[in-house]
Amino acid sequence: MVDYLSRYRLYGHGYTSPEQRYPITTYREIYRDNAPHIFGRRPRSHDCRMESVKDLTEKKDWEAWMFSHGLGQVYRSVNYLHNQEKELTPQGTTAPDKLLFNIGVKGRGDGDFYYPRGLSVTLDGEVLIADTLNHRVQIFNQFGIFIKKIGSKGTGEGQFNEPSGVTELPNGDLAVADKRNKRVQVFSQRRQFKFMFPTGDEPFSIASDKDYNIIVSTIRRSIEVYRRGGKLVHAFSVGGSARDKIGCHVCVNNKEEVIVSDAVNNSVKYFTYGGKLLYKFNPMSTGDGLSMLPSGICVNMAGEVIVGDALNHTVNLYSERGVLLKQLIGPSDEAGAVQTCAIGPEGHLMVTEFSVSGPHSLKIFRYKQCYCHLTRPGSSKRRSPTKME
Repeated sequence: MVDYLSRYRLYGHGYTSPEQRYPITTYREIYRDNAPHIFGRRPRSHDCRMESVKDLTEKKDWEAWMFSHGLGQVYRSVNYLHNQEKELTPQGTTAPDKLLFNIGVKGRGDGDFYYPRGLSVTLDGEVLIADTLNHRVQIFNQFGIFIKKIGSKGTGEGQFNEPSGVTELPNGDLAVADKRNKRVQVFSQRRQFKFMFPTGDEPFSIASDKDYNIIVSTIRRSIEVYRRGGKLVHAFSVGGSARDKIGCHVCVNNKEEVIVSDAVNNSVKYFTYGGKLLYKFNPMSTGDGLSMLPSGICVNMAGEVIVGDALNHTVNLYSERGVLLKQLIGPSDEAGAVQTCAIGPEGHLMVTEFSVSGPHSLKIFRYKQCYCHLTRPGSSKRRSPTKME
């Protein structure tokens, strides 16, 4: 209904119209010819209508009504996302806040982050964060308490240059996508360096399955599948095109399928390990007129797909075939620009968030009913968490 760039005319919770400095007679003038002078550095709104109808201003004309009606839908959808009512329990009482912990700020200290691009949760409940521009991997427990960090900037064993992904192998080892060094490093259960192997291109995201296969997505939109020990067995392209080197987040299910979150083509794709495209779907946003920017992706025990939406600040649940089942969290739950997501063994939803001018943090939300937080009050914010000895 409304094109992608039109959403950027919405500031806060509604459409803004600054005071005009001189008369404007047509929509074409205000949105195309004079927009840079009126709105300053704000993005120019794009009018996607045909040239012959761009000067129509009468709402009774179908094309003009469509454009104005679309903007109205965007306004209502954005307003709804930010003002959702809290869910009720079966007893009729207000459900507790979904946000449990908000950990870290943009910084260099222990427990702080600088573009946390990778997230994984171990079977023991440890939260692994690839803290990209701090060139390290940070480890927390399921309550957001800082445990330890691995690595520093460099090219040696156990050192990183912009790690962008992390995953746990079936035996408890950790595999880290060392982006700028074009390799994957594997660490033991004691978090000591074990071995490493090179990748065909700079890795962006990483996942593993029960058979020790390591799946790597690269910044050139390709998928590489490695056997245990680092032997390359399959490599294929995700498809589509991108001007910049934009990688895709990946995860795997129990059917030996690679699930790709493709932000460039706004789609979720299922591939076999050999590269055959099985099916794909375009994830829907939770409001009419809203564009979506899929980011992190993971699957739950039922095979349903959880996809982060960095544009609308939501995390949504989809069926295996792409049917929107539920919005798990949104702006009213204090969700921000979600970049990655994962489900912990106790049923918590973990996400990392960052943006150019926004916070860089790890957030832990309620997802399934868990006894550890059944009666816990609202969320807590923690910076530089206490280190566990």
